[in-house]
Amino acid sequence: MPEAPHHCSAQRMVGIASLMVCYLNLSACSIFGGSSQALTVNSEPPGANVLINGTLAGTTPLQHQVPRRGDLTIEVQKNGYTPQSRTTGRKLSSVGIVDVIGGALFLLPLLGLIAPGAWEQDPGIIGITLEPDHSQPAQPQ
Repeated sequence: MPEAPHHCSAQRMVGIASLMVCYLNLSACSIFGGSSQALTVNSEPPGANVLINGTLAGTTPLQHQVPRRGDLTIEVQKNGYTPQSRTTGRKLSSVGIVDVIGGALFLLPLLGLIAPGAWEQDPGIIGITLEPDHSQPAQPQ
């Protein structure tokens, strides 16, 4: 008779532990995600300078690690061509979507959505065709 309460207590602990593991797997995945992601910038013609939020990041074709949080301004410049810029936004990443579903299933706060891993820059690949600047001749490189 005295073993029944002990058995129920052990079962309850296993059940609680199982629920916690499920919750963490389904609703807080983003906490373990990285705070940066790869951004790819291509241009036609290639070899153009890429500035991200005003800082030179390299030349096209470029793959560069950028923060997942906040919008980015991407400017592409090449001598003899008119500079062009694009702005990224952010959207829920696939991991963030799992967090939303897990949070809804367990009716618990969506803790993972405060983590950078829940978000990603959109678009993650930028392609730009530079137009010749007719006010100055294009210079071969």
